[in-house]
This record gives sequence, structure tokens and C-alpha cells, in this order.
Amino acid sequence: MVVERRVGIQVRVDADKFQILEEMRKTGFGLAVTSRNRSDVFNEIIGYGIQTQMLKRELGEREFEKIWKLVHKLNWPRIDLDKAEKFFVTR
Repeated sequence: MVVERRVGIQVRVDADKFQILEEMRKTGFGLAVTSRNRSDVFNEIIGYGIQTQMLKRELGEREFEKIWKLVHKLNWPRIDLDKAEKFFVTR
């Protein structure tokens, strides 16, 4: 049996980051706008942060920084991700 459990913590967050997190709670559009549970949004973002830290540990500081800069420079709409995956993964 799998038991899901959450731990309550008090966290102080920068105001600008908190604003971004609060905006992420909104989902839908028009009359169908709803608000997601705050802890679900925070868990999602913390999960991405943990994955990022694991990647950084795996690659090393230097390589991670190079990739991080590259990711932010790319023009993502122009990239065919399926072709990129085939190129990088199957070689």
C-alpha cells in the first residue's frame, strides 16, 4: 500500500517569486478560470528545482552552466524537438 504524505513547512519567499507562483495557480481561460491548490503548484515547482539540481550534480558545475546559457539563447519555436532528439539520442 502506497501512502502519500505531505509535510507542512513555513517558507519565506521573495515577493517577486511568490507573485510568479501565485500566477501559476490560475488555470483555464474566460469564464472557466480556476485556481489550483497552492501546495500542488509549490510541489510541482520544487520538483523541477530538484531535477535541475540533480542534473547540475550529474554534469558538473561548468557543463551545467554552459547548457543553461545555451537553453536560454535558443529560439525554441524554430527547433523540431523530435528531430533534435533523434540526432542527439540515437548517435
